[in-house]
Amino acid sequence: MATQEERRTGTRARLVDAATVVLVEAGAHGFTTTEVGKRAGLSQGAIFRHFATKADLLAATVESIFDGLVDRYEREFTRRAPALGADPGERLDASFDLLWEIFQDPQLLAAYDLFTASRTDPDLQRDLQPVVRAHVQRLHDLTDVYLADLARIDAGQLHAAVDLVAATMQGLVINRLAVADPDVEDRVRSSLRTSVKARLLAMEVPS
Repeated sequence: MATQEERRTGTRARLVDAATVVLVEAGAHGFTTTEVGKRAGLSQGAIFRHFATKADLLAATVESIFDGLVDRYEREFTRRAPALGADPGERLDASFDLLWEIFQDPQLLAAYDLFTASRTDPDLQRDLQPVVRAHVQRLHDLTDVYLADLARIDAGQLHAAVDLVAATMQGLVINRLAVADPDVEDRVRSSLRTSVKARLLAMEVPS
């Protein structure tokens, strides 16, 4: 029989799953706790017993989206790693390609929709900030694992490169909403890949 804590955790997960579906389908503007409760089969009272505010629920939803996508990245990179060999250039290429695949996920775009909404919502902005910081730290930690030889040279430079790549890809995905231009995307990604690889590989010191 499930404990009270297990039931509580299960209910929170059910609400976050429902909130993710609503956020993807309706966006930040159309997101309502009423629809979340309907999708989860739970009352408004149940929602606010688990989440103090709507912003709290949205922050937990973004956290879940980020965690799921990073888990997906980790699983897929681990699956591909044996075929990459020891060449750090190959692993950098694989990292670029896999990251770009994940940036196409509609859940990630839904999360970015909330970033825009937080501009005029101080509560949402406050609740999202620690989630985003934790997500960036996890990306840095994963990079230290999968590109450990580069991280040993200068972890700060490697983390800065990760931030640059993620911010550029984020910009490309958001820009696509206004102007869909695959040629521009390809040129920007190619230039980014070339410059980041040149910078990081130049930092290597032969053993």
